[in-house]
Amino acid sequence: MADKKMIIDGIECPFTNERNVLEVALHNGIDIPTLCYCENLSIYGGCRLCLVENERGALDAACSMAPKDGLVVYTHSKKVLDSRRTTLQLLMSSHRADCLTCDMSGSCKLQAYCHRYGVDDTRFEGNTYKDEPKDESSKCIVRDPSKCILCGLCVRMCAEVQNIGAIDFAKRGKKAYVSPGFGMSMSDTSCVGCGQCAAVCPTGAITIKNEIPKMWKFLQDGSKKVVVQIAPSVRVGLAEQFGLPADVPVAKKIYTALRRLGADVVYDTNLTADLTILEEAQEFLAKVKNGDKLPMFTSCCPGWIQHVEHAHPELMPQVSTAGSPMEMMGALIRKQFKDEDVYSVAIMPCTAKKFECARPELEKDGQRLIDLVLTSQELGRMIKEAGIDFANLPDSEADSPLGDYTGAGTIFGITGGVTEAVIRYVLADSSEGALQTIAECGVRGLQGTKAFEISAGDLKIRIAVVNGLGNLDKLVEKMNAGEAQFDFIEVMACPNGCIGGGGQPPASNKRKAEREQGLWRDDEACEFKIPQDNPAMKYVYDELLDGRAHDLLHIHYPLYHQH
Repeated sequence: MADKKMIIDGIECPFTNERNVLEVALHNGIDIPTLCYCENLSIYGGCRLCLVENERGALDAACSMAPKDGLVVYTHSKKVLDSRRTTLQLLMSSHRADCLTCDMSGSCKLQAYCHRYGVDDTRFEGNTYKDEPKDESSKCIVRDPSKCILCGLCVRMCAEVQNIGAIDFAKRGKKAYVSPGFGMSMSDTSCVGCGQCAAVCPTGAITIKNEIPKMWKFLQDGSKKVVVQIAPSVRVGLAEQFGLPADVPVAKKIYTALRRLGADVVYDTNLTADLTILEEAQEFLAKVKNGDKLPMFTSCCPGWIQHVEHAHPELMPQVSTAGSPMEMMGALIRKQFKDEDVYSVAIMPCTAKKFECARPELEKDGQRLIDLVLTSQELGRMIKEAGIDFANLPDSEADSPLGDYTGAGTIFGITGGVTEAVIRYVLADSSEGALQTIAECGVRGLQGTKAFEISAGDLKIRIAVVNGLGNLDKLVEKMNAGEAQFDFIEVMACPNGCIGGGGQPPASNKRKAEREQGLWRDDEACEFKIPQDNPAMKYVYDELLDGRAHDLLHIHYPLYHQH
């Protein structure tokens, strides 16, 4: 219960443990503009757009101003508004403003603030933006230095949350810029393609690699059968681009939208999330029985796979060989349409999936398993381009025979979801009481690291669930120091798991929590809760895999794979 209050624009604003005045205002429904603040990152105070005026007439940055009981500030006095307009004009003078052709047009915070404060000219002569070519070397993101406003969000995200440090500030003063070190391109760094830098970038300086034109080409060409799969968390990310609630899954509208765009067949990756559990859980139990080295790490996150290759190659033998659900669905699609010319597309919440689909390991029987990956954001843009009224689309079902899934498959999109699905499989009990017991074992929640133990008969399994690569690195340090021991570890590179993937619409912690609830709703709506009950599995194993499950569904990564 808040017992302290400050006055913002004459309004009493209670607060408790907010870090700064900016957060107090935000939690009380007052929007103070900012370009360098993120609730999950350290305070930077670089953009100076969040200045407020105190009772003495002095200006201070709300993001670095400590809240105090009785403090009085004003967020839109003449002095404040004049300062903001000048700041925006200065930023525009160092930002290449080709808004009509920018991928961030319409969602750029700098553009939005210029409209909000009526800034339609720079006032300062000459362009001082960084004259450096675009870096398109990454398969996942594009870096455009000419649009960078030095807010530092990407640098802090990469260093503080992901512990990668692929980019940083270089030089000082007017010559300062953000770049990989030593003149390297992004593909030369330890970047894992998670796209979290793009998720926090307020301008078009770092964006998701746009592959929409490729998709349109094949949809309109008609020479190949276009088969599309959608990942679990896309159903709680895409809808936000159309003003729909984050906690209401819209998979059935997505199926309809894809068909209206021209897709010939639509499958749900939830089916192969179930399949991944069957393969991964059996692999884990075999390791336990054989006395193999533990813990076993999950393998479905491509950002994590790249990180373990770069930073922890000694752990690679302990990473599950089970392919990701995307890879497995790609393999099934090739078998389902073995005599047809197919263009295999995956709609994913994850930018790193663009890298994964191009890996040499994702080729079976001389065929690429996935031809193209589009993110949730890219699909949303295509739906808008086509003039489709997504919010009012009728529901439809995924195509048979690869459209069925269980609740265990849909929760893959949440941190801990893979682990809960494994536990459901191992305990093989889908009764309401059993599912409730599993839900309360410590596996749920959006915390960065969770550790708990479960019992399965005589077997006690020590489990860790980690999201965010920085948290994983800390856990590995503890393990190496003998301070922690586990049998099974789930790793998701993106904070909060796939619901917070770099390809999803950028979201606050509150919005991500709503997405989490949306996936639990989808789980509750499923008739079957454990993967072994999926009615499609018999067809998958008997007809499509035909004794080749390990060959087609498992990946043996090299100890290190150069970008």
